[in-house]
Amino acid sequence: MVIDIPTYVREIMDRIESAGYEAFAVGGSLRDIMLGKEPHDWDVTTSALPEAVASLFPDKHVIPTGIKHGTVTVISEGFPIEITTYRVDGEYTDSRRPDKVEFTRNIEDDLSRRDFTVNALAYNEKRGLLDLFGGKSDLEKRIIRAVGEPEKRFTEDALRIMRAFRFSAQLDFEIEEKTLSAAKKLAPRLKNIARERIGSEFMRLLVSAYPCRSLRDMENVIFEILPVGEIDENRFSLVNNFDFGAEERLALLLYGKAREELLDVSHTLRLSNEQKRVLTLLALPFETELDLTPLSARLFLRHYGDKAESAARMLEMLGVISSEFERLVFLEAESSPCLSLDALALNGGDIISLGLASGKDVGALLARLLDEVVRDPSLNEKERLVCLARRLLN
Repeated sequence: MVIDIPTYVREIMDRIESAGYEAFAVGGSLRDIMLGKEPHDWDVTTSALPEAVASLFPDKHVIPTGIKHGTVTVISEGFPIEITTYRVDGEYTDSRRPDKVEFTRNIEDDLSRRDFTVNALAYNEKRGLLDLFGGKSDLEKRIIRAVGEPEKRFTEDALRIMRAFRFSAQLDFEIEEKTLSAAKKLAPRLKNIARERIGSEFMRLLVSAYPCRSLRDMENVIFEILPVGEIDENRFSLVNNFDFGAEERLALLLYGKAREELLDVSHTLRLSNEQKRVLTLLALPFETELDLTPLSARLFLRHYGDKAESAARMLEMLGVISSEFERLVFLEAESSPCLSLDALALNGGDIISLGLASGKDVGALLARLLDEVVRDPSLNEKERLVCLARRLLN
């Protein structure tokens, strides 16, 4: 089997091999190529020690990314290529990283320590494709299967549990039975993993093209990740059809939960402030009673702001609003109504210069004016707002 390796990667491999070492493209880049996808990045594995690798590229920027574990990054034509020495891992006492690694001259040893068969592939032009664990067959069968004994792989590094579900969601692959069983059994070991890593994997799963099956397969695993009492499994299939970002999909999953639960989820997943804002905005019910009027649509738009489109889509899917109201929201949005202070035809400086208010009263008056404009968009003209302000102050 011939695999087309990009020139900037092949040149790196050629230089290593010219110095008498082995070099293989390895892992996810090969998986993606064999699936007909464009690889995001390329990794190389080699028999050369990291110091030797670094010395071979005096003309390139070399970063000692993880030299303790055998990895250096070489920048080639602007692309970072991680180059890692063949290694075997020692004991894992923290369920995440080996206490030590030992370098080896044997690529077969290196491939045997990897997580899943579809990632344990290596290739160079001399030896062709190395596939010791049936990764090519599993790609064809669309299966995620652990290399060797699944419980051993997940005991070594519990984050692999999350990676199994994330790969399943990204690739639309089924997780092989023994691998899935081991993932569920060892899910409590996720408590040993940094929450940032758990959160990153889960949000990548949610934003994947096919999250539904993974969410269903997770069963008990999902409650090791999300500190909530229960989750409506009927929403898993909705997530697949909700074409928005990870935090929006998470809001769909958790819609109707209490604020305290949503904040706990945000903390547990280590969400950014913006992600937390979106989650709480969308997942907390909108209490204002809505009817099929332009005013209700404008109140909806004002409440949800930049997330109004995703809110309308999500709430229609959940049956909270009708499809007619969703369409009304989109129609009203197209007219670009004034829904924020920035869009008012009168600003704070105008109010002060006209002597209408000062200090904190300026903001209060602007807020009252905005309320009136939301109810009647035709009022958003400077002269009319001045007259309205005087009336409101009397």
